[in-house]
Amino acid sequence: MISIIILIGFISISFVNYYTYGKVIKDDIKNISKLTSTNIYSDINNELTKPIFVSLTMANDHFLKDWLSNEQDHLDDVDYIKKLQDFLVGIKLKYNYNSVFLVSAQSNHYYHYEGIHKKISGDNEHDQWYYTFVDGEMLYDLDVDTDEVANNILTVFINCRIEDDNGALMGVVGVGVKMDEVQFLLKKFEDNFDLEACLINDKGLMQVHTRSKLIEKVNLFDEPVIAQFKDEIIKNKESLETFRYREQNLDGYLITRYIPEMDWYLMVKKDTSILKKSFQSQMLSDLFIILLVILLLLLLGFYLVRRYEQHITELIKTDQLTNLPNRRAFDESIYDALDQFNKAGKLFTVFVFDIDNFKCVNDTHGHIFGDQVLRLIGTMAKKQMGAEALITRWGGDEFAGILYESGSDPQKTAQDLVEYIGSIEELKEHGITISLGMTQVQFFDTPDSIMIRADQGLYEAKKNGKNQFHII
Repeated sequence: MISIIILIGFISISFVNYYTYGKVIKDDIKNISKLTSTNIYSDINNELTKPIFVSLTMANDHFLKDWLSNEQDHLDDVDYIKKLQDFLVGIKLKYNYNSVFLVSAQSNHYYHYEGIHKKISGDNEHDQWYYTFVDGEMLYDLDVDTDEVANNILTVFINCRIEDDNGALMGVVGVGVKMDEVQFLLKKFEDNFDLEACLINDKGLMQVHTRSKLIEKVNLFDEPVIAQFKDEIIKNKESLETFRYREQNLDGYLITRYIPEMDWYLMVKKDTSILKKSFQSQMLSDLFIILLVILLLLLLGFYLVRRYEQHITELIKTDQLTNLPNRRAFDESIYDALDQFNKAGKLFTVFVFDIDNFKCVNDTHGHIFGDQVLRLIGTMAKKQMGAEALITRWGGDEFAGILYESGSDPQKTAQDLVEYIGSIEELKEHGITISLGMTQVQFFDTPDSIMIRADQGLYEAKKNGKNQFHII
């Protein structure tokens, strides 16, 4: 019962701790994820908002507007084009952008900081961004594409409309930021906080991710875990939104934030299933250690209790004066011997002996001397009869024992014992001898019947003059 109570107590404490600390940890993860999302939002905003402002500033620059107004008159003027090139190079050097460009709405020329790159054409698939942007009538937008001028490096382009005083389109100007610069920001947070961050458009299409092969290829709204929150994500353009998802082996938080300057959504996924499994594993390890300690303590307790019980049993079955087995031990032994005889036919002989005239010894020499005599006779009888016999103190000055089936003759064993005791000098000088009665087990014997016969043999030995044995 004590063991069960201890086990239940420790297991209960473990589960209470698991659910209590599990909730605290989940809340902390949620708050940390929200804070991290805010920091990512801030860094991404700073990284991409600045080139937006630069592009807007360029779109309203008087030099560019004047240059575009007079472009048709100077298409073959190298110096005129060099002025534009110098302007674009100046922007690139000042802000260290990957690309700075201008597309003329009149000539469809694509001007780059290194000169004229090409002429925009509706037949060119790579130029469709221009027509899509112009038809959309947006002041500016962000477009993820490869930069043909710079070895097709994946780039985030910020495209801005240039309009004259009447609102007519003059061209498109912009800058390009290498994707790896934005990816570096996300990677830093992902590594530090063990989460996944990305930017998507309102259709769910991946725009920025640390894994380049996913960009413009994967639509997150096609994923069942995220699709269930699609409407809420698109609708909320004011504040940070947190969603909790559980599906199959997935368990975590989805945090989104609309970035109005880019018309993109920041999405942060924090998978807590790994942490949950780790926490569960740690709890199980702790529980295993606790159970192991309890088991060891219980085994030690059982061992000590068992050892103590054996010691108590030995004390109960041992005569304190002679250190021989007592009558209780003899009774158990004779029951066992009878059981073996009835089952397997193993013969045995029971004997009883006592000290002749022991009362006179006590009266003459005192009880202390009498105790010494009892101890000496018990020790010498055990030594004489050896391991083949059981010798116990029956009570008073009487001893009882069992001779188990062996090659020795019970009659000779009894004779040798009587003679040996009579020859011990310490006993001989006081005339101390023993008388012994003996009987062999018979069918249908009981402990009482066999002891009655052995006791009758002792009586006959006394009657015949003592210092002898008698077999019945």
